[in-house]
Amino acid sequence: MRAQIAAVRRARHLGRGPRRMAALCAFCACAALTLTACGTTNAASPGAASSDGGTTATYALAPESFANYIFPFDDLDNYTAYNIDDFQYLLYRPLYWFGKGTGPLLNTSLSLAYRPTYVGQVVTIRLKRGWKWSNGTPVDAQDVVFWMNMMVANKAVWGDYITGYFPDNVTDVHAVNSDEVQMTIRGHYSQTWFTDNELSQITPLPLAWDTTASGPTNCAGGSMADCRSVYSYLNAQALDIKTYGTSKIWQVVDGPWRVQSLTAQDTLTLVFNYKYSGKVPAHHISKFIEEPFTSELAEYDVLQDPTSSSALDVGYLPTDDAPPPSSSGVGANPVSLSDYNLITLYPWQLSYFPYNFANPAVGAIFDQLYFRTAFQDLVDQEGIIDGPLHGYGKVTTGPVADYPVTPYLSPQLASVGDRWPLNISNADSELRTHGWSPGAKGIYTCTRPGSGSAECGAGIKAGTSLSFTLVYAIGTDWMVSAVRELASNAALAGINLKLSGLPFGDVIDDLGNPSDWEMAFWGTWTFSPDYLPTGEELFMTNAADNFGAYSNSLNDALTRDTLDARTSKAFYQAMYKWENNLAVNLPVVWEPDAPELVEAIKGLTIGAQNSALTITPEDWYWQK
Repeated sequence: MRAQIAAVRRARHLGRGPRRMAALCAFCACAALTLTACGTTNAASPGAASSDGGTTATYALAPESFANYIFPFDDLDNYTAYNIDDFQYLLYRPLYWFGKGTGPLLNTSLSLAYRPTYVGQVVTIRLKRGWKWSNGTPVDAQDVVFWMNMMVANKAVWGDYITGYFPDNVTDVHAVNSDEVQMTIRGHYSQTWFTDNELSQITPLPLAWDTTASGPTNCAGGSMADCRSVYSYLNAQALDIKTYGTSKIWQVVDGPWRVQSLTAQDTLTLVFNYKYSGKVPAHHISKFIEEPFTSELAEYDVLQDPTSSSALDVGYLPTDDAPPPSSSGVGANPVSLSDYNLITLYPWQLSYFPYNFANPAVGAIFDQLYFRTAFQDLVDQEGIIDGPLHGYGKVTTGPVADYPVTPYLSPQLASVGDRWPLNISNADSELRTHGWSPGAKGIYTCTRPGSGSAECGAGIKAGTSLSFTLVYAIGTDWMVSAVRELASNAALAGINLKLSGLPFGDVIDDLGNPSDWEMAFWGTWTFSPDYLPTGEELFMTNAADNFGAYSNSLNDALTRDTLDARTSKAFYQAMYKWENNLAVNLPVVWEPDAPELVEAIKGLTIGAQNSALTITPEDWYWQK
């Protein structure tokens, strides 16, 4: 989606999540809002027409989010939704493109290959003919093998690597001919899962990149030593952002865009690749600019000011400033944005924040299901939606997003809705029943230590107090309001929740050391480039993006069942059983899912935005 975290991964995936945090989204992580829209250098009117009739469009990134790493083989520090979806995919097309209509599904029409076929343990990938790199060479099977060899040789660096999974679970990867690649799977996996979460990671690499400063190498041909040297060389080139617009390496693209410049302030300017093999509207935009912002307020100030030097054609409306939605799901725009159309987009993501089960001081408390149940009773999801989200948002019921609607959500969870509406008295009763009593300043302390049904729980000493620090990412107003309300509710149930607001990157950095944090809220996890929400990344024991070190043997077994299912019926049965179980075991604190309120300047056609957050600005054009 998602952040691994400076050593963990993307909060995109930490969003946009650790796609992901969303690293800041793996985590996309990702910040709480992640934008998928575009705009022009003058928000009041189209930019000057270029020779092909296109114009410039300027697009706002979410707070504290940057597209600043070009090499589509991201290490942990650079594995973010913004680098992947808003940068690399525009230049270098993934083997399989996800995002169809408004859903996060495989889009074969925009993919470089046809849907894979499976015969026994053999997977066959057949590439479409006609796709070319900008240097004139074809996008073919050897480019896929090049990426796979790079992955095998440098898997420990890859931001989405999980021990035992891709590429450990494949062998004998080879080009059958120029259009066909075959690989053999080790073990048994669901075909849907293998396509959506494993093959989805592949971005073919041009053979022009099979080189170092000393000259051509043979990584594509299978030399692992060369692959390690090539990675070191290309990564070093990718760290030199001032060369992106002139480098002979990065100017070889198969996507519709190439880099003109990336400034030290992280303003990214792309220009159209006129050698692009795909179809585009006759009067598409010819220049695409991405502007970063430090906060929602900073972006909103620019959005409302058409005279700004960085005026936006597409930005986002903070929910704190949004009129309530109508029955259609979209409200009237503020008067200050009368030149824009408002679009409500729900990304394919999961909204939650983790407990740190590995924290030596408080991990034993988090281990107790009764405590996690009581704490979830203090989260007022509906209140957050009605309050700081101004009526926008959806309740999160478990480990699979409730919205957009997909076949992946268990019918049971879909019918239950909010299983834990705000219930402070129930939370208070749950804690008192398990041996906690008011102490100094009303903070509950353990007065009945032990592991009995009416005691505090194993590993919790007498006198231990319910006092925790919650670090959260600043810059998104609804998140700030949500944590403040949670702290107020918690105090009424004897819990002292100390809030610490930090920049997004600092929150993510803390996750790398178990002793540095107790609870952490960065925003959302975005499912990308692994789009099937099966849980092996977030909730299995020792999973790379299991930031809080949650561990439950039954959950591990049920997760493996989803991956092993060989038929569609078996897959969905396993999927529903897994998520129904995990939802009530509360491995994390479920938070409401907030949409992106996209503001697109009138006159600019950007088409339907999809929940996978893969964008196609080459399809955007100014109406004549």
